[in-house]
Amino acid sequence: MVLERVTPESVGIHSKGILDFIDLAERRGLELHSLMLLRHGKVCAEGWWKPYNPASPHMMFSFTKALTSTAVGFAVQEGKLALTDKLCDLFPDKLPENPSENLRLCTVRDLLTMTCGHATEIDTFDVSKPDWIRNFLAHEFKYKPGTCFMYNTAGTNMLCAALKRRTGEDLFEYLTPRLFEPLGISDVECFRLPDGTEMGGAGSRLRAEDMARFILFVAQRGRWAGRQLLDAAWFDLATSKAVETLSPVNDPDTPDWRCGYGFQFWRCVPEHVVRADGAFGQYGVIFEDKDAILILQSASARQQDQLTCAWETILPAITDEESLPESPMAHVLQHRLKRAEIQPMLSMRNRASEAQAGGRRFAPAETMPGLADLIGGVWIVAPQGGETKTLRLDFSDDKAVLTAEQDNGAFSVDIGLESHFVESTLCGRTYGAVGRWRTDTCFEAEIRCAEAVGGKRMLFEFDGGRLTLTCTSTLPLSGGIADKAPQTYTLAAE
Repeated sequence: MVLERVTPESVGIHSKGILDFIDLAERRGLELHSLMLLRHGKVCAEGWWKPYNPASPHMMFSFTKALTSTAVGFAVQEGKLALTDKLCDLFPDKLPENPSENLRLCTVRDLLTMTCGHATEIDTFDVSKPDWIRNFLAHEFKYKPGTCFMYNTAGTNMLCAALKRRTGEDLFEYLTPRLFEPLGISDVECFRLPDGTEMGGAGSRLRAEDMARFILFVAQRGRWAGRQLLDAAWFDLATSKAVETLSPVNDPDTPDWRCGYGFQFWRCVPEHVVRADGAFGQYGVIFEDKDAILILQSASARQQDQLTCAWETILPAITDEESLPESPMAHVLQHRLKRAEIQPMLSMRNRASEAQAGGRRFAPAETMPGLADLIGGVWIVAPQGGETKTLRLDFSDDKAVLTAEQDNGAFSVDIGLESHFVESTLCGRTYGAVGRWRTDTCFEAEIRCAEAVGGKRMLFEFDGGRLTLTCTSTLPLSGGIADKAPQTYTLAAE
């Protein structure tokens, strides 16, 4: 089914409200990667901020949990899982020697509502405890299941393990004929944990339209193209408030995280609004009483600000009218979204420096990763491998090319020199980059993978026969899953 494209006014939405959202997000320093707004199942606004694009799947983080919840819904519908199934019965071979009473009580429903009873979360990637399922079950179940909310990605991964136990299929393998194929979603992937279990708590990548199709399916309560694929009653459970999110181990200071939780879906501050939610702002928002959905892919640690911007601008723009008079603002919006781009740097050329530095090969004094891994991004989870042996920049009229000659081949990315990102392909993924000369001896580039949240800002500081390369994340957070500190390499001219 092809999603119809229309103007906002034709479905009762003021284009100015969407423009106001974009302006407000920019003023507040919130980095948007894509936006889609649908009403009555029709796309009335869509845009991608270059180098992000419609074709590249984007890291979803915990938005993936909503897919896992839906897979459990299908398994319940088919009688392969029940909300009352207990972990002890699902994983008898993984239990500790003397299971606690709280562990014995824990069910699939408790995993869905993040109330399994843990007070802290296990490290799913702890190499000293490779059997993460056994580790999860051995972790203290401090609270009676169903009574204490604690956000628990490992608990969602346990749902994927339970699905595999009962169906013999991985999460996305199971969802493909039931959800992805009927909705026209293809070429999806989900990162696997060390034991092979797909990481249904955070590991998927999706295109923006894939997100829109899935969230539209949820908003339509399991119905798609005239077929009821999943019982509507499942969504009454999944998207309604099942538990309070304030608890002894969860006391957020952000309003939209205090409104209650369903089966891997969050309730929101405005009435009749529910969302699927991933780190750095991967949102699928359903305005239940407006028959509208908002899709965002983003890169900001200030997620509450992103939602607040939507409540202040987009929500008031959705009227109760079936249609509005067409507005010239619709053309302004379309033009704005067509030209959207991550705030690029103002490129500055230095032909003398380019002639001096261009084409020179520099060899690292220490081990340097291959180019794709050097650029990285927030949670590019599958390293490409390779070790950089030499690095060079070549300059032409409109771009530079950064090339790494590695022990497994030569790899390069193009860097725009005209104040805009240019795209190139590296290791099968789309990258965008823009650069400039900061001084006579310092070239700066920002390079991003269109499938990741963020990328690298690189400073190339030339000093005669020496090059110092400093790489800093475009999301400079301390701790967590973003890079903690700049990486610096010293290279010598060959």
